[in-house]
Amino acid sequence: MPAAGGPGRAARPCPAPAADGGPPAADEGLARAHSRRRPAGHRERKKLETRRRIFRSAFELFALRGFDGTTVEEIAKRARVAKGTVFNYFPHKSAFLLAAHHEWMAHLEDDLGPVDSWEGSARSRLDRVLKYLTDLSIENREISRMVIFESMRETYLRMGTPGAPDPDRGTRPMEELTEAVIRRGKTTGDIRPDVDDGQAASVIAATVFSTLVRWLVEGGSARSVKAALAAKLDIIFTGLAP
Repeated sequence: MPAAGGPGRAARPCPAPAADGGPPAADEGLARAHSRRRPAGHRERKKLETRRRIFRSAFELFALRGFDGTTVEEIAKRARVAKGTVFNYFPHKSAFLLAAHHEWMAHLEDDLGPVDSWEGSARSRLDRVLKYLTDLSIENREISRMVIFESMRETYLRMGTPGAPDPDRGTRPMEELTEAVIRRGKTTGDIRPDVDDGQAASVIAATVFSTLVRWLVEGGSARSVKAALAAKLDIIFTGLAP
């Protein structure tokens, strides 16, 4: 895992089959997160292993047959569990996409290390995050499209519902990571001290999200989406500079 520059294992967090035909490693971040929180007992480890096996099996099938062409029965058979066990972990098929969306960001810090350990300016640290995310989207375009659009659909359906999640939760993990970069940039003098961390992070996260969504819808080259993000961040960082 590189500490600077691009992530050497960019495709690993995406829930797609490995290049060698083996199972995807998309759920490994969840296992690492659990292991850091507390020592897992036998029952917890078994549940986590079952969840990971179901998750991996689902995305193997999605890659082979497509999301719509895969049934829960097929996922259960591939994972060697009962159909009811699948529903215990993933209440509906689209829950696989929502889980992937949230774990995508969870992998980033696992692979790149804590934000405070990154070298360089605030802009270079943020560029590292964006390279990681765009590389994932580029290498796994169809899965990225499903994951992002399902998250958007769920957010839309739940808006205005009492007790529903924050409508901005699709960009929330990105905002939290960006906010840490902004705070660090203020301490190193890269960013104006009067800048509101949360507002700056929200603007950047929304810009990244909307740019990726537009690229997934309209198409275009990897170079074009990276150039678009760079140009927009140039404008934002002009306003953030001391």
